[in-house]
Amino acid sequence: HRTSSQLLHTIFRFQNWTMSVYKMLDYMKYGGLVLIVLFVVEHSFHSFPEVEAAAGGCPDCRLKENTRFSRPGIPIFQCKGCCFSRAYPTPMRSKKTMLVPKNITSEATCCVAKLFSRVTLMGNLKIENHTDC
Repeated sequence: HRTSSQLLHTIFRFQNWTMSVYKMLDYMKYGGLVLIVLFVVEHSFHSFPEVEAAAGGCPDCRLKENTRFSRPGIPIFQCKGCCFSRAYPTPMRSKKTMLVPKNITSEATCCVAKLFSRVTLMGNLKIENHTDC
């Protein structure tokens, strides 16, 4: 037989346990809500093609108007893209043909202007207006 104090103690422990379970469920709800918000933000970030970071890779090297320096009737263009480089072990068949064999081979590409013209803005500010990338 249990005494009333033992019974009250058991009920109190059960209530504390159920309260901690409810708190844990509340935290899980908040965690789920945070995950949903992060998912929506990431999805919307990747939905805008004009944002360069959203491209996920290296955007094509192309002329793009520089809105900071362009004026009505005087558009200023810049080559926009990215630089990319990678290194990898030199294949054995390539190593055999080298005068000085190298263990590492690297390659790189970068978006730069092929042609440009110098433009003077605001009196004495000289900039390059890219005409081809």
